[in-house]
Amino acid sequence: MTVFTLLRLGPTLLITVISAAAQGIPVLPRFEDYPAGQVFKGKPATPKLVTQAARLYRTRIREGVEKGWGVYDGGDGKRNERPGSNFAGHYIIIRWGCGSPCIQMAVVDAETGIVYSPPITSSGSGFVLPLLTLGNRVSRNPDVDFRLGSRLMIVRTTPVRSEQHPSYEYYFLFEQNRWKLLRRIQLADDARLSGDP
Repeated sequence: MTVFTLLRLGPTLLITVISAAAQGIPVLPRFEDYPAGQVFKGKPATPKLVTQAARLYRTRIREGVEKGWGVYDGGDGKRNERPGSNFAGHYIIIRWGCGSPCIQMAVVDAETGIVYSPPITSSGSGFVLPLLTLGNRVSRNPDVDFRLGSRLMIVRTTPVRSEQHPSYEYYFLFEQNRWKLLRRIQLADDARLSGDP
């Protein structure tokens, strides 16, 4: 991080970054560090189903945009489905099941109708997110956290199934219609995650 970048962050964040750096504590990206632009409130554009994966799940994607099915506020997983933008000001994140456990996710630009894949998928599958497996626990759906007012998405998942299967917390920034990985932190096998008792 350059001095110029630090100065643009503002005094409170600057003090936090300097304090954490002095203590050797890594500073994790926060939702408020990556604000979204203006929130889209009009009628969403019809999804443009140009990829094979988007055409295969056209009903799920269209119903998400038109009716709000599978559109949740943030990453809490509560059944607060509603139509309209729920990520980065003018994007609609739509999630749907594909088995137990299995979850798929598409990102639709409410202004243009362009459909994007999530930042990480299972072996190029289009919309399927990799499961999350910690230690000897049973695999489950990954944790996905996002906000309407932020371009940051946090995904906790196990990207590659192997004997060791390390799991990670990814911090992705959606910028200029592309996902940019900001940080990746390996999760401990005993990490407490959302949904744990």
